[in-house]
Amino acid sequence: MVGCAPKEPLSDTATAESDAPYYDDAPSPNAEDTTSSLGEKAFVEKKYFPEQPAPETTEYTCDVLVVGCGWAGLHAAVTAADAGASVVVVDKGRPGYSGLSPFSQGATYHIEGYDDREASVTAMTMAGEYVANLDWFNLWLDESESVVEQNKEFGFMETYPSATESGYWDKWDPKGYRREFEDKMRQPKWMGVLEDRGITVVEHTMLVDLVTTDGKVTGGVGFHTKSATPITFSAKAVCLCTGTGSMKSTGYPTSGDTFDGEYMCTNLGLTFVGKEFDDFHQTASYAPGSYYYDNTWEYSENMNGASVGATMEGMNEYVVKKLNSKIKYRNMSVLQGLSPVDGSQWQSTFTAASVTGHDGDSSDPGDRGSFTRSKERVRDIFGAAPGMNSQMSCGVFCGWDDTDGFTGVPGLYVAGNGIYGCMVNGAVFAVQTNHPGCCVMGNHAGAAAADYAASTEMESLDQAQVDAIVEEIFAPSTRAKGVDPNWVIERLRDILVAPGVHVVKNEKALQAALMQIEILRDDFVPMMMGYTGHDLRLCLEAKHKCRSAEMKVKANLFRTESRGLHYRSDYAFRNDEEWLCHVGVSLDENGEVVCRKIDIPDSWKGDTSKKHEERYLVLFPGEAEALGIEVEESGR
Repeated sequence: MVGCAPKEPLSDTATAESDAPYYDDAPSPNAEDTTSSLGEKAFVEKKYFPEQPAPETTEYTCDVLVVGCGWAGLHAAVTAADAGASVVVVDKGRPGYSGLSPFSQGATYHIEGYDDREASVTAMTMAGEYVANLDWFNLWLDESESVVEQNKEFGFMETYPSATESGYWDKWDPKGYRREFEDKMRQPKWMGVLEDRGITVVEHTMLVDLVTTDGKVTGGVGFHTKSATPITFSAKAVCLCTGTGSMKSTGYPTSGDTFDGEYMCTNLGLTFVGKEFDDFHQTASYAPGSYYYDNTWEYSENMNGASVGATMEGMNEYVVKKLNSKIKYRNMSVLQGLSPVDGSQWQSTFTAASVTGHDGDSSDPGDRGSFTRSKERVRDIFGAAPGMNSQMSCGVFCGWDDTDGFTGVPGLYVAGNGIYGCMVNGAVFAVQTNHPGCCVMGNHAGAAAADYAASTEMESLDQAQVDAIVEEIFAPSTRAKGVDPNWVIERLRDILVAPGVHVVKNEKALQAALMQIEILRDDFVPMMMGYTGHDLRLCLEAKHKCRSAEMKVKANLFRTESRGLHYRSDYAFRNDEEWLCHVGVSLDENGEVVCRKIDIPDSWKGDTSKKHEERYLVLFPGEAEALGIEVEESGR
């Protein structure tokens, strides 16, 4: 355990009031603030960090505040602005470059007249393991193609040569490839879409918590992370599009996604679903911490798409292929270990229909063109983002009949993976509604938020709540001694990837993990310290991650069966009698994390009269033995 590592160690008698924590001439952390627009506690810069200028504007007022600007946030902001609302977007980074959205290269979508709708629904039912939200999936079937066309209009899907076609693959020169084709890539175009609609963008600013008045959301408070300047946002409606998170990125780019929206929503008493299901992404055993090493070209090559591709005739083969990759190989890689690889092996190339090539009759697949991704180094190990929920639209439970992301709190809407819990993919990210699904969610939430804003009056922010949030932001800068938030984050990562906790789980290991998380929560999170805007951001993110880890582990313990991307070796079988439902996780009136079952419609559960092995074509390790099922050694 380490502290914030001052240049010279503090004496045992040093205090925040009497001794400078870094240099003798540094001001006290509790000195009067002369720069903050809110006149709150001072912020002490480490002298060896360059001073960052404060933003010119520190107070914003708008009809709709959009928090986070990935796929869901972009579409929420655009839709709300097109409906006539004044919109402010706040992002911890820069739209187009922050979060996971810049890395989404593929787009699965449904083309009416080409894809078989009945087969698509059947595939989602089976591959989602009979807990997928089929009502939301039908909405996705209706609208996914239109949002892909919308993204083409934004310029996000411009065609240009792949790394292989351009010769940069042979030279292995990703920087040169990006320099040549950057004007055609999607990431730089994000800001232009927002600016064209007069949408105000507040960059490098972390929204820390929401403000409510008489039970409805009226805005929020955050801070500019470069200069540690508090910023307030007054809004008639708020769309949280904050994404998911992980304990720490190990080969997958999740550093900006840290459960911020989850923290805000649980503070309001909202329930989350899907916490027990793990992320499915892979990394490489020979370079586990480097996403760019085994995903070199994915960030830069042009986007491509594929249809659902399911047919009634080939349904079983389709489902087995999907579940083998997401369930069987994942679990067996932990139970049996890995074959040696050294980075010289390659993934098989992926060929998909090109979304930019679809211009003619959608019933003719030949009109869709094709695109072949450049080969990447092999990814052989699962668990690239420990603590992350799979991209199945886990998040706030808004009711199964909801399509707008309305949380039940007046003025608050959610959209996108990790924050909107419609559970469209059920227990496995198999059919892969991915980024078009987030775009559909954003369009619906943005439209609903704009409608609500048009019907309500602007409220003043409650100053007591504003003051409390600002105090929370700067609390780590008032401590003369403490622990580094990076240490807390590293400990959470270690806890969440421990044997028996991640991928292959059991009660003994989960209980041990929960005990360690509670110790961090109670004894070390309150001790975190920091003296730069980046430090303060890390302190808040570590706190968010700690709560999320507790929620995840308790959800894993609560679901005493295996299903989809949740495998319990001590309950190595699906239990349809008890668990054709979802797990809701929330805080009770005492702030304790609690779990409950949330029923789903019978129409989502498939034919429950079928034999177990007919419903579940890929069995978990130990499932056949536990249930007395005789199965042939085949594709399973």
